[in-house]
Amino acid sequence: MTRPRSVAVVGGGWAGCAAGAELAAAGLNVTLFEAAAELGGRGRRLTLELDGVTHTLDNGQHLMIGAYTGIAAVLETVGASIDRLVERRPFELAYPDGFSITAARLPAPWHLVTALLRARGLAWSDRWAMTRLLRRLKVGLWQVRPDRVAAGWLSGHGQSDAVIARLWRPLCIAALNTPLSEASAQLFANVLRDSLGADSAASMLWLPRSDLSALLPEAVERFVCAHGGAVRRGIRVESIGPAEEGFRLDPGLGRFDAVVYAAPPAQMGRVASAFAPALSEALDAIDDFAYQPICTVYLKYDVDLPLPRGFTALLDDAGQRDYGQWAFDRGALDPANRGVVAVVVSASGAHDDEPLSALCEAVARQLTRELGLPSPRAARAIVEKRATLAARPGLRRPPNATRIPGFVLAGDWTASDYPSTLESAVRSGLAAARLLLS
Repeated sequence: MTRPRSVAVVGGGWAGCAAGAELAAAGLNVTLFEAAAELGGRGRRLTLELDGVTHTLDNGQHLMIGAYTGIAAVLETVGASIDRLVERRPFELAYPDGFSITAARLPAPWHLVTALLRARGLAWSDRWAMTRLLRRLKVGLWQVRPDRVAAGWLSGHGQSDAVIARLWRPLCIAALNTPLSEASAQLFANVLRDSLGADSAASMLWLPRSDLSALLPEAVERFVCAHGGAVRRGIRVESIGPAEEGFRLDPGLGRFDAVVYAAPPAQMGRVASAFAPALSEALDAIDDFAYQPICTVYLKYDVDLPLPRGFTALLDDAGQRDYGQWAFDRGALDPANRGVVAVVVSASGAHDDEPLSALCEAVARQLTRELGLPSPRAARAIVEKRATLAARPGLRRPPNATRIPGFVLAGDWTASDYPSTLESAVRSGLAAARLLLS
């Protein structure tokens, strides 16, 4: 097809925003449609009242890393300063009982070598086993063939129960949001390739200074509008159908030369029903998707919080109802949220059967035991039931391109060597935009 002049981006999550920014930068007329009042999809701003105070938080706590080059590229495109928006720190994994691994500010591979030498609570045999695993992966070009469940793969490479529990399992759950007993070893290896296995900048942790909507989506909105486009919040696209030399969006939303479908995959069969035969392969893959939840428990305290460097890993144990895996001091980077702790409970588990009030109570008791915090003054739990795709071996995701000229797909659910993350969503949005520009 000829290069389009007008493009509708359906869905204002991070994938849709990335596509919109790339297309607007290329001079196309972009209209971005988002059904919700906030941009960002599953990474967006949320306001909660805790103990009589309204706090601006997120629908889920996120932590990013330096390997997220797609996010960095979009921020550069829209003129946003990464250092103003995030705080960058060397990789660290620390627990309240003193176990810790912290990378140094040194060139690769010395940042990781130093981290292993200085690690606390890690047996020397485990350090050598970790080194051997990463070296084998690098020599094998980070390929796991055949793909298999990560738990058995790690055990087969001599990783002890202790190092799996303290390092590999939390990293896998944080990155793939899938239990280690189900997670794809290949997808986990891909994440390790671009973080611990890459240069020191790639393993840096990025802690957002703002809410997620302000971090990227709203910067994209300003950029698109400044380049002659439009962002229409609170507008639901009910259907996409053919029009003369393009596409028609209803109800009465106009005609466009091209469409980037960046809305939830489960809705595509209904919204694009007019193109169902041409989208059959993608729709078949979508029908096979399984999902994993993420829960974020927000706790409000009236004391200064003893969270070293603003966040810590937690020792989760479902048998003791210790469900929290990570705790973040939201006031460490934003004084307006002083006293608020965000506790992340990733993937499915025994906590799914708990009422939200009971889950909040369990997490609060866990923080009292592990961190010495008093009882919170208020607590709220936010659950995204379909937060990510279940990152299992054999996961099949559709490509960005379709058999319909001018109709492309974007989202963390499209083909990628990354699991469902903000970065994979952004990379997919950029790839979809570049298909229309090529």
